[in-house]
Amino acid sequence: MPELPPSLTTGQRIQRLRKARGISREALAGLVGRSAGWLKAVENGRLLPPRLPMLVRLAEHLQVDDLAELTGAFPLPVALFTGREHPALTAVRRSIDAASLAVADGPPQHLDYVAAALEAGWAARDSRGDHRTALGQLLPGLVGDVAAAAAHPEVADRRRAQVLYASVLNLVQMFSAYQSDGNLVWRVAERSLATARATGDLAAVGQSAWFLVQALRESGQWDSAQVLTEETLRVLDPHRANSPALAAAWAGMAWHAAITHARAGESGDAWRWADRAEAVARTLPATWWSSPTSASLTAVPIHAVTVAVELRQVGTALAWADRIDPRQIPARPRRSRHLVEVARAHQLRGEHARTAELLTEAVEAASETPRWNGETHQLVRGLLDGPATVRPAARSLAEAVGIAA
Repeated sequence: MPELPPSLTTGQRIQRLRKARGISREALAGLVGRSAGWLKAVENGRLLPPRLPMLVRLAEHLQVDDLAELTGAFPLPVALFTGREHPALTAVRRSIDAASLAVADGPPQHLDYVAAALEAGWAARDSRGDHRTALGQLLPGLVGDVAAAAAHPEVADRRRAQVLYASVLNLVQMFSAYQSDGNLVWRVAERSLATARATGDLAAVGQSAWFLVQALRESGQWDSAQVLTEETLRVLDPHRANSPALAAAWAGMAWHAAITHARAGESGDAWRWADRAEAVARTLPATWWSSPTSASLTAVPIHAVTVAVELRQVGTALAWADRIDPRQIPARPRRSRHLVEVARAHQLRGEHARTAELLTEAVEAASETPRWNGETHQLVRGLLDGPATVRPAARSLAEAVGIAA
């Protein structure tokens, strides 16, 4: 196989390698569990390049040993993509490992105390820029307390204790995501949903399913993510008018459906689900905000930006971005992530200076969000290779997010 020109995009490289191996578009798409239309959109540049899990699957079937052949980048260790480990990860992991056998001596922990500690955890996650550090300090003790309460034979309200446990596990997933222990993410996501289902609390089920869908989609398992999304929507649908919590749970899952379809390049389905999510979000109180899932009226333009960016509909993404002042987003990590998404749109337009400005604002909003965010790292690397005018800002950003300049 001759060396590919460095100017080729990831999609063009996939197409060249596929043809060189004599594999049809339909055959390769089927081998990685996607449609031929999706692969055509990737090859033609109408979709963003696949993420690491899908690139690995494509590389396997294209007989590629180095992912640089697909990306055109210099070789990078996989650890750069799986994420660095937070200093508190070991302690959090140990608390989860011990929780299965959690047995407390004496009377059970008062559930009001556990609920207050959990509320403080979500509040810290929303309000602090160093939110992973804040959770790393709180979670080991909180996991032990709630696991022991849920298993205690004399607990006053076992159902409530289990709902609290499921929510704590979701908080653990927020802490552990994009770090070096994917196994921990899967364990807490699946345990949370199993615990929530056992309670029969539909709002808890919706919240836990939201987190498991997030894990499935980020690992490239789009079909599984969509199956779980649609099943959860079916379960919640008859009850969504009963309370804001259930309406928010339904809207959050509908946004999941929209984003997963967008990532697969299915524009019509993506925007149909976005419209349905927005319609339900508009039934929520104006001040409603779900810390775990961001489900709210405020989040409509936030999620719409992501849908449009995944579809590479840059004008639409920026039009939605104009509908919200990032300072209106109550959770600092979510504000930071939104700024990264808007930066992605400007990067697609080749607007390097504006991309750097937005990423700088994202770091200022919540420094530990872009530090553990793959899109941010890719954007910063692009700026480092970009015009000389943005390289000083790019070097500052590289230091802030922990990558080599």
